Amino acid sequence: MAYFSNGTDGEVFDNECQGCKYGYSEDGNVNCPIQYVQLVYNYDACNNKIATKILNDLVKNDGTCEMKKAFSKDFKTDAHNLKLNF
Repeated sequence: MAYFSNGTDGEVFDNECQGCKYGYSEDGNVNCPIQYVQLVYNYDACNNKIATKILNDLVKNDGTCEMKKAFSKDFKTDAHNLKLNF
């Protein structure tokens, strides 16, 4: 489970999300369920063994989103407007 002690540490995950088609929307809201659970439940999950395992599988301590890897295998994105290309 990724834990970032401050905003600077968290920039690695923010950058990961910025490069993903499921990342932030144009109005700055969180679109991705992985990003949402990481941001909302991270602190509470640290004392829960099962929740920690789940978050470990989603986001690594270096900010790498494991689901982004899986998504990128299925779709390619247009980096300029993040529309799906088939």
